[in-house]
Amino acid sequence: MIRYQSGFDATTVGAVAVQIRQVIGDLVEGEWAHGLLYMIRELVDNAVFHSGTNGGDCLMELSETHLHVVIRDRGWGIHHSLQQAYGAMDEGTAVRWAFQGVSGTADDQRGIGLPSVLQRTETGIGLLLETGTVAFVGTQGEGYLIGKSTQGVEGVVATLNIPRWMLRPDGDIG
Repeated sequence: MIRYQSGFDATTVGAVAVQIRQVIGDLVEGEWAHGLLYMIRELVDNAVFHSGTNGGDCLMELSETHLHVVIRDRGWGIHHSLQQAYGAMDEGTAVRWAFQGVSGTADDQRGIGLPSVLQRTETGIGLLLETGTVAFVGTQGEGYLIGKSTQGVEGVVATLNIPRWMLRPDGDIG
C-alpha cells in the first residue's frame, strides 16, 4: 500500500521534507523516527545536490513485513560524480569510496552523509543502493557490494527497508 509519493527539486524539497516528517511520525515509533528521518534527508539531499538533475522522487510503501522508503534520482550516478573529481575508476570502487566518506566535490570536509546512513543501519533498518550496474547493501552498520545484472540503473535508487516492529502499533498503517 503506497503511503506517500512525490517528486522534489531544490525549490520544493523543504515542503516535501515536511510531508515526509508527517508520514514518518504517523508510522514509525518515536525512538526510531529521528534516525530514519536523518537517513531520508541525506538521500534526498544527495539527489538534489549531487545528481546533476536537481531532484528526484520519494515513494513510501507499506508491505506485510516492512515500510519501504525509495529515493530515486535520474542523474549521473555515484561513479560519474567521483570520476569527475578523482579520475577513472570502476563503479564498484566509486560506491565503496562513497561509503568510506569520499565526496564527488573533492572536498575533504564533505562525504560524511553516506557513511552516516550506513552507520544507522545498526538499528535494523536495511539499505539497498543501486547505481549503474552495481548494488550496495547495508545492514547492521556494515555494507558490501552484491552481484547485479548488467542492466544499469540511471542515477541512484536508494531503498530503506524499515521492519514492521519499528512501526507504531497504533499508527496509520492501514
